[in-house]
Amino acid sequence: MERHFFPPPTEALRETLKKLPGIGPRSALRLVQHLMRHPALLADLAGALTQVAAEVDVCPACGFWKEKSQPLCPICADPRRDEPALCVVREVSDLIAIEQAGAFRGHYHVLGGVLDPLAGIGEKDLRLESLWKRLREGLYQEVILALGTSPEAETTAYYIVRALSDWPGKVTRFASGIPVGTDLSYVDTLTLVRSLRNRQPFQV
Repeated sequence: MERHFFPPPTEALRETLKKLPGIGPRSALRLVQHLMRHPALLADLAGALTQVAAEVDVCPACGFWKEKSQPLCPICADPRRDEPALCVVREVSDLIAIEQAGAFRGHYHVLGGVLDPLAGIGEKDLRLESLWKRLREGLYQEVILALGTSPEAETTAYYIVRALSDWPGKVTRFASGIPVGTDLSYVDTLTLVRSLRNRQPFQV
């Protein structure tokens, strides 16, 4: 039986940190120790978390982050983004990787994952309905599928391609060069830029 001898607030902090990706019990404890040794950092972290919770939510158009006081995120609201293409990505981290590469001037759509029946993730768990709506109502001429190269990502890409069989625009994917099974957030900038600029039609 685990002994609970932490002061309740620090125990609550440790338990919360354990819920973060990649943070196990020992890592959570090390983080608590570090924060307790640096009260100013602890206060800054508390303030930043409070501010994010109060002022930031998800963009209703693309799924990226936006200030609650604004209707759209800075990317969707930027009038200079005039490329008539919609880049569909798996997660926000993929959007950030492509945006930092600086080679794309269209818009994004974050699915929030990929189809994975073994993990219980189906069509209703992804932002697919909003994707169909954007393509029906928008002036996009191209959909770029940038979902990664895992088997689940490939399954999701084929699902989207079949669903868009009657859509008048073209569906493309990144050119080869991205290692199989690699998330876009781990791909170097040069490879991302080359793969995006040399994108190819999606072959079913």
